[in-house]
Amino acid sequence: MTAPEQDTEPPPAPAPVAARVGELVMVAGLAALGVFVLLDTGTIRVPGSTNTVGPRFFPYLVGAVLVATAVALAVQVLRGRAAPPEDSEDVDTDAGTDWLTVALVVAGFAAHALLIEPVGWPIAVAVLFAVVSLALGSRRPALTVAVGLALGVVAWLVFVLGLGVSLPGGPLGRVVYG
Repeated sequence: MTAPEQDTEPPPAPAPVAARVGELVMVAGLAALGVFVLLDTGTIRVPGSTNTVGPRFFPYLVGAVLVATAVALAVQVLRGRAAPPEDSEDVDTDAGTDWLTVALVVAGFAAHALLIEPVGWPIAVAVLFAVVSLALGSRRPALTVAVGLALGVVAWLVFVLGLGVSLPGGPLGRVVYG
């Protein structure tokens, strides 16, 4: 009698060195971003008497999650468990990078950062959402802007009224605070 055959897949082959280097560069960038967020969060001014979650809580949380994710990814990459190449029917792995889309997304984030102070958080978020959505293929500009503005207003209200975090309100701030 012979032993029954088992349906086991062989272990994945180690990733090529070039793939591991690329993934380790990404891990290093993620770790650097996390460390930057953690260090820069210490410069946020905290009001003298705060009985709620302060303005440093979420940035510290995000920074810690970024660093923890970078460490977990580094362990996986160093163990040879690189991410498999994308293989699905709707992704062309041989296609080049769409640099126009990348540039538009970067421009959206830059515009957001530049617009927060002069026009307020809700409008800056609406611009970011609209630019990124349109760059990624949204075909309804008016609806995209409306959804972005609604998300910006809701986020602003949650942070300002719910958490007591000061974000520039722009025209909405003048309406709420008079």
